[in-house]
Amino acid sequence: MTMITKLRARVSPEAISKVTRIFNGTLDDIFNELFQNARRAGAGRITVTADHAADACLITVSDDGAGIADPVDLLSLGASDWPDECRAREDPAGMGFFSLAGLDTVVSSRSAGGAFSLAITGDAWTGEADIDVLPFDGPRGTTIAFRFDPQPDGKLERCVEAAARFLAVPVSYNGKAFARADFLADAHKVIEREGFRIGVFRDRHSPHIATLNFHGLTLKHAFPVVKEVHHTQWSVQVDVIDAPDLVLVLPARKEIYRNAALDRLVALCREAIFSVIREEPFHRLSFENWIEASLYHDDFPQAARQLPLWYPTLARDSYREVPRFADLEPGAAIYDDTDSFDAVTFGRALRRSNGGEMHRLGGPEPRAFYDPITNFIGYPWYDALPAFIRTGERFTFDDGMPADEAEAVTLRPDAITIELTDQHDRRLDLETDFAILEDADSWGDPDCARVALTRTAALGPDDLTDLIVDAVFSRSDDSDADSYDTQETRFRHDAAVRAHAILEGEDAAILAGLRMAFADRVAWRIPHGRTLRLSWSSAAADLSLEPAQEGLAQ
Repeated sequence: MTMITKLRARVSPEAISKVTRIFNGTLDDIFNELFQNARRAGAGRITVTADHAADACLITVSDDGAGIADPVDLLSLGASDWPDECRAREDPAGMGFFSLAGLDTVVSSRSAGGAFSLAITGDAWTGEADIDVLPFDGPRGTTIAFRFDPQPDGKLERCVEAAARFLAVPVSYNGKAFARADFLADAHKVIEREGFRIGVFRDRHSPHIATLNFHGLTLKHAFPVVKEVHHTQWSVQVDVIDAPDLVLVLPARKEIYRNAALDRLVALCREAIFSVIREEPFHRLSFENWIEASLYHDDFPQAARQLPLWYPTLARDSYREVPRFADLEPGAAIYDDTDSFDAVTFGRALRRSNGGEMHRLGGPEPRAFYDPITNFIGYPWYDALPAFIRTGERFTFDDGMPADEAEAVTLRPDAITIELTDQHDRRLDLETDFAILEDADSWGDPDCARVALTRTAALGPDDLTDLIVDAVFSRSDDSDADSYDTQETRFRHDAAVRAHAILEGEDAAILAGLRMAFADRVAWRIPHGRTLRLSWSSAAADLSLEPAQEGLAQ
């Protein structure tokens, strides 16, 4: 056996037998490919007609372009007779006509060099039968007629309209002209660079929207998206004008071929987005995005000196609303709460210091507190803000309570001090009248929550109940758990009993529990206009229904 030292790649003759599987054979593919061929041929218009029958639909696509010079090229997979200028600009594959493979098709064409007509049956597409080349005495251009499965006229019209929407050549269907649309019609701004029209869109990104218009053929590609922090999302769509190096994956041309031209286009898209953001009144780019934007524009401004106002995270919160950003005030600081115990405690301390406002610290050294935005770390203005966390608490007992009693579930000190520390180890002490303390047993059970309340706290049972619920209640999502409302109602009852016990004593707590249970389960049974009198003990029970006494609430 002689050893081969050189060879060349070739296409096997048997490959033509598989030609019917190159394209999906859908009407979308067929119209896209035929319209593209007509456009490359310089057509001034494209006409589509359809005759519907019970067993088939006869569809005809005609154009007034340059026509086909050689029928051999038309039926040669991968070959074409496009002029050099077209080849340089678009790299046509010579495969689009085979989107019709397997369908009975008649092609009639006249060019400057001659005219012909072909009738192609199913077997002829795979090279199993000869195709007769017949004379044609029609006008210049190309007409392609083919049989397709029966189609509702409305569906067929929609297919033609979709393929024609962004094509540079006008198209009509059964005499109806379709209006052409600008692929970038709703763009916030359109920027032309290096043979592309790049449309920058505001808050319109969707994976279901086509992002590239390749001379009328639209497809989806994941071009860059830049999302500002809790603000605008910027995306792009690209209209190809003259970009010969940007080519599509063959044969179906449903995606962009990855090469240097695509990489350059992606870079142009990012540059276009940042150039648009730079012209906005302000932006909230992450520090990482801002560094990238600064590579395109040396004077790119920093993100606006704005942060979301701080407000507490509650135990029941499964998500948080998009925060409201505000300009930084003098004395601005960041507070990073670690959990709902911390957040509710800190929120109570702030409201107590300023008369009720959530995010502001009153007193001789006022501060405004804001939520942290980790994506802003790196901006000089952000890094300069003091960022506090809760590092401890102190309790003062004027009567000298022993240290071990300070570990009780309920604490009634004379004073409570919340200790905060920033990133530079600077301390900030807040005087307050309430704190709920971190403890592994506290979650989900109001009776186990460690509550500290000063002896002179101006809190009523309802206020204290709300604080306990906000800090501790978190619904169970187990499959056998009760509904959210039932869980919250039960927890609020238990929290109210605990609040009455802390503020008024055990008897008041028992009465509060009875009152709530009665209101939920019994009161609705008492007839309107009647009064229930109840006396109950372990020894005897006495119930009676009497007329309501005038002037008493029912």
